[in-house]
Amino acid sequence: MAEDFGEASPRIPGEGRKFFDATAPSTAEVIKEKKLTFEEASKCLNTLGKDESGSRYAYLMISAVDSKLTDVSTILNFKHVLFLDLCGNYLTTEALHVLTAMPFLILLKAERNRVESACLKPMYYLQVLDLNQNQIKDVGNIDQPMLECLELSYNDIYATHFDTANLNNLKQLELTNNLLFDISGVYPPNLEKMYMAANKISTIDSVEFSKLAKLEILHLRENNMQKLDGFTAELASLKYLNLRNNKISKLKEFKKLQCLPKLETLIVTGNPLPGTEAPQQVGEGLAGEGGGLAGEGGKIRDPVVIPLLVLLPKLKRINKTVITVEIKIEAEDMENDILEALLVDDDFSGNQETDRESTTTNQTDYKEDSLTRSNQDEGKQEM
Repeated sequence: MAEDFGEASPRIPGEGRKFFDATAPSTAEVIKEKKLTFEEASKCLNTLGKDESGSRYAYLMISAVDSKLTDVSTILNFKHVLFLDLCGNYLTTEALHVLTAMPFLILLKAERNRVESACLKPMYYLQVLDLNQNQIKDVGNIDQPMLECLELSYNDIYATHFDTANLNNLKQLELTNNLLFDISGVYPPNLEKMYMAANKISTIDSVEFSKLAKLEILHLRENNMQKLDGFTAELASLKYLNLRNNKISKLKEFKKLQCLPKLETLIVTGNPLPGTEAPQQVGEGLAGEGGGLAGEGGKIRDPVVIPLLVLLPKLKRINKTVITVEIKIEAEDMENDILEALLVDDDFSGNQETDRESTTTNQTDYKEDSLTRSNQDEGKQEM
């Protein structure tokens, strides 16, 4: 499974995921048949532990990686094996079908092969299926009733139609670096973690997506998001949202996340938001043009922290910043100044007064006519 590591303490699952280049053989490459022998498979055994009965010891894992294998059917002779690592070979969908006869298989890793479909025969103990960096285009008809983690990153998947799939136990879905332009489709109902970074997604406005009431972690890093329409209160469990390196330029878009009752962590680094051009050191006062925010100690303060906290006061972490009591107080004290300093180029027009109970703010009307801009300049001079 792909590694998860955070940008700063506390560590957040799923953040900072590794992106890697595909190394599987191209379809034009001439592939020579190469069969794994019984003797070779025996040398690949590792991980001594109790077998499926719980009363005997056996080697539970076979690791036959980067060997240009096209046939691994001899593995069927090792009935006690629970874990298979076959990454970096030339295995096709048909070659993997043979392995579905493994009676107790729990984990199957087959990254960097020539697999064109994830639709394998049901394996009733299989919990992790890793098919990253293959040639998969479709996700329908996957029938693995006990599967908890499905990794399909770095494939050619263009739609998320899981409506014909039997994946009711699936909790983690990885679709990083595919061909997705939106996330409309039908999803397994019990998903808790979804990784969809490095696609071309521009919107999440999907009725089916909004039904994922158990979703806790959502990665939309490195997509084409400009607006945040589509988030609803039905995403009642969403705690962690990564929108890093998208195209969100208006802070007002984050008001649309106020409907998420449990959102605690928001990552927006790399978006062209107001004030992010050249952050100042803390202690240099309020930013003028493209600067940071006031504070103590001479450290660089992330300029989006305070305005986002004004809009989303329940957040516990914004980018690398863990929200402290002091930061919350600062957000309350500097509310109007921050809106003037960092939203001056935003079209945050009209009456933006928000209920104090839901946002702990009382935003002033903000208009982009010349009179308002003049008043704002006078307010800055008085600070």
